[in-house]
Amino acid sequence: MFQFLIKNPQVQKFAGSSSLVLIFLVFGSQGIFAQTANKGTVTAEPNPTATPAVPQKTAAEEEDSYVSPMKSGGLTPDYTRSMFFEPELGKKVANHKKAWLNDWIRIGAYVRPRYEDRYNLAFDKSNKGYTSRAMQTSQVFFIIDPSPYFSAKVTLQDARVWGGETAASVGDVRANVFDAAGTTTTSNPAAAGGTTIPSQTTVREAFVMLKKLPLDAKVQFGRQILAYGDQRLLGGANWTINGLSYDGARIMFDQDNYKIHFFGTKIAANQNGVNGVVSANAPVTITDPVTKKATVVNPGQPDQYIVGTYNSVTAKDWFTLDVYSIGLLTKKTAIAGAKSDLDLYNNSWAKQQSDLITTGFRITNRTANNNLPKDGFWGAWDWAIESAWQSGATGQRNVKDPLLDSYVQQNIAGMAGQSYGTQAQKYSGSMHVLQTGYTFFEKLRAGFQYTYASGDNNRTDGSNGTFQTLTNPRFGVFPYWNNVAGLSENIDVKNLSSYNINFSYKTDHYGTFYAAYIINNKVQTQDAWYAINGTANTGASTESNGVGQTTISVGGTGKNIYNEFDLTWMYVVNDYVSIWIGGGILTAGNAVKNQRNALYHYNLQPVGTESAGLHLNTGVATGANGTASMAHMFFFQVNAGF
Repeated sequence: MFQFLIKNPQVQKFAGSSSLVLIFLVFGSQGIFAQTANKGTVTAEPNPTATPAVPQKTAAEEEDSYVSPMKSGGLTPDYTRSMFFEPELGKKVANHKKAWLNDWIRIGAYVRPRYEDRYNLAFDKSNKGYTSRAMQTSQVFFIIDPSPYFSAKVTLQDARVWGGETAASVGDVRANVFDAAGTTTTSNPAAAGGTTIPSQTTVREAFVMLKKLPLDAKVQFGRQILAYGDQRLLGGANWTINGLSYDGARIMFDQDNYKIHFFGTKIAANQNGVNGVVSANAPVTITDPVTKKATVVNPGQPDQYIVGTYNSVTAKDWFTLDVYSIGLLTKKTAIAGAKSDLDLYNNSWAKQQSDLITTGFRITNRTANNNLPKDGFWGAWDWAIESAWQSGATGQRNVKDPLLDSYVQQNIAGMAGQSYGTQAQKYSGSMHVLQTGYTFFEKLRAGFQYTYASGDNNRTDGSNGTFQTLTNPRFGVFPYWNNVAGLSENIDVKNLSSYNINFSYKTDHYGTFYAAYIINNKVQTQDAWYAINGTANTGASTESNGVGQTTISVGGTGKNIYNEFDLTWMYVVNDYVSIWIGGGILTAGNAVKNQRNALYHYNLQPVGTESAGLHLNTGVATGANGTASMAHMFFFQVNAGF
């Protein structure tokens, strides 16, 4: 599962340096304990007054007397990633002593009802899209830590809208790593009227941790939650009703001043099941009752994997440096009626192997579990910088020269509908984040964040320059709440230039207040505005990038998508419960207004009953269509756990 790590020169370079760091840290310090003389090893003389050595326990004796260190020291992050609490309540939950049944078994629960109200988030005058719903995420978990060499956790989760059920959104390109997505089943045959069966009560986590392995390594395997850095690329997405889970394994070398992790997960499987039940991702095939010929009508979702390495080095309380390389690998899928793999013909695959490699670094002075250390070198000033670059093949082939290709098809016999020459399209996106803030009197923090995620003004050429988010981001992480792009979660970190000014104030008795103002702009006006699910909101803002577009609005271009102002209040009721109330007001920018209010549009070719050429947008002219500039969202949430 780590083949791409071996073949990728960027990762080879990093892996080599990581190995040197590891060897130096593990073995370099041992040299001071060994001394040699010209005639051999110097041996210390026995000291008759020295305290006698304490006999070492055998492995069996150590296990018999073992008490989980988490009983006295609190649950570690590896065992709390499925829950979403503010830091104050999170510490209380992690340190509950009553939840331990004995010295090595811990039970727990997490319940989160939430009401949401969303209005006009597409800024569409003719369809304001009002949504009002109550949802709930409920968990029961069991932690077993009977030995210094082994531990395990199982988390059962139910996620639903009150009065019904909700599955992971099928329109979400990251839905494969939502909890329950892998267990969704379909009655067979689907083409004969079979129905999708969403599985809402699922296993969110089920992993085993092997500890005290050679080189002080740990191995975690099973269904687990990956959370690294500020979770912009990989995280648990616990703000969502489902959350994310990953089926796979991690090898971890964790020390006080460095961490080296390798991981491999399978997030989608294209395969048939047993007893007439198939994976919802599997191909759909219809057999003609007369000819008995089987035809693939839907190739399904191909097998997909996430593999990579994430490594951290901490220099005292000065800074922590993270370096990572993450591969999102997608297998190719076949289609019916295919020809050859040659460039001159249509490929026999719907999509070739897609290898998205994201390599980057993050450096921050938040060295105490993503918090500022108390009385640290930097005082009350916190900062973080993160950059990532993408490479690899998209799995698509594009025409090398559109003009030459068009000429050949029209003027050379037998070439109509075929490509003269194609090229493999490459990923070339990048992301850069600067986050900083200062805390006054340990109560008031004033912060700023700038996020840049590249766009692409022509996605039909040989380079896809739009930054591709993996499974995150979904929302900000504590203690820097709301640090992605707003409470509304109305935008993805793709083709985005976002400015975030934020404040938080922690009172002595009335909870914590948060405020943020976010300006969301496009990087490339020709590229799309991207929804939080990763897909392009084609036609909702000014764009013209040649991706299947036949109609273009005639009007001025714009970069500002929308601006958002958010307020949140969080209050810890007691050691088990907290309340969150928040909302946001959104205002459409010129990228949305210029698109929706355009009086004319131009058809590149006939569309429906309209001919090619310039046409009047009658809905805009009569006032029926256009921009509704104001939108809002509101939520009320109760968090409970032990």
